[in-house]
Amino acid sequence: MNEVDPIYEELANKIGTGRSETMSRILARMANLEQARLVAALPDPDREATAGRSLEVSDEFARKLSLDKATVDKHIRELYEKGLLFPTRAGPQMARTFMQLHDSSLGNPKYDEDLGDEFFDLWGGPEGRITNKPTPERLRPEYSAFRIVPRWKSIKDLTGVLPHEDIREILKSQETIALQPCGCKRSFRKRDCGVPVESCINVGRTADYNIDREASRKITYEEAMEVNDKFDQYPVVNMVVNQKDVNQLICNCHWCCCGALAGAAKSRVEAEVDTEKCKACGTCVNTCQYSAISMKNYPEIGAERAYVDPEICRGCGCCVIACPNEARTMKIVRPPEHIPDAGAIY
Repeated sequence: MNEVDPIYEELANKIGTGRSETMSRILARMANLEQARLVAALPDPDREATAGRSLEVSDEFARKLSLDKATVDKHIRELYEKGLLFPTRAGPQMARTFMQLHDSSLGNPKYDEDLGDEFFDLWGGPEGRITNKPTPERLRPEYSAFRIVPRWKSIKDLTGVLPHEDIREILKSQETIALQPCGCKRSFRKRDCGVPVESCINVGRTADYNIDREASRKITYEEAMEVNDKFDQYPVVNMVVNQKDVNQLICNCHWCCCGALAGAAKSRVEAEVDTEKCKACGTCVNTCQYSAISMKNYPEIGAERAYVDPEICRGCGCCVIACPNEARTMKIVRPPEHIPDAGAIY
């Protein structure tokens, strides 16, 4: 394996991964040496304060790099589209964290040929795809950066649902909506779930950002609902940032290609079973992303029926809409304050 220039180790250290060889190699795929030196020189100390949040740098910045301004501007635009640079009030700056770089760099197919197979293999890790559902031991009930939003058809008849936990209301409140390929699914290319890659719904400023760098396509509310409803045929979980205001993204996540799924906070609801309607077909057992459902013998009816473990159930609603016998419903089990006012993933 070829050695990586030390400058990429310095850049890796800037986003909190230490002098990581894997991250150094990822960055080396994203930026050539000339571009890497440009990134390392940011932020531009000579930039006019009046330039505001943008990708603009000064002529002096280009001169110090011994490059012409047009070349610098071209490099910055490319690195912005690749997800390495972001516009800030101090001008273009490198992604702040591992997670921010992961989401931005993996979501734009425009540069796939340039980045090459190694780029995606490095992000996916040496183990390749995730091969097992999250076990109860891996689930983290404490505060998480993400939270589950129940699939709307599972709660459509439930009284007491709040606007920020109903996909229909969340999307209605957005000025800009966009659809983007899922970075997680693109990094785990050897997967068996069959879930389409174009599955991340961006909203608000995140949508504007990804549209501008040609990573997302703008869609209407009606189109967004069609996309979300299409995923009802797959056992995928809706996840958002764990706060009341949904202002970044709505994910359609499957356990084989989402490392965040195991740590997502529960929704305010959980599933329950009507044992009279249940036919013990096992559809819900196979559908559950969290292994929260099993078949159990009910002495009162003298037969085996589905059982939901309330400690494990995350309230995603997948089993409710998948049940062919309409034997499952949702109930609210947590107060409104279960969902924090504010949260962050970057």
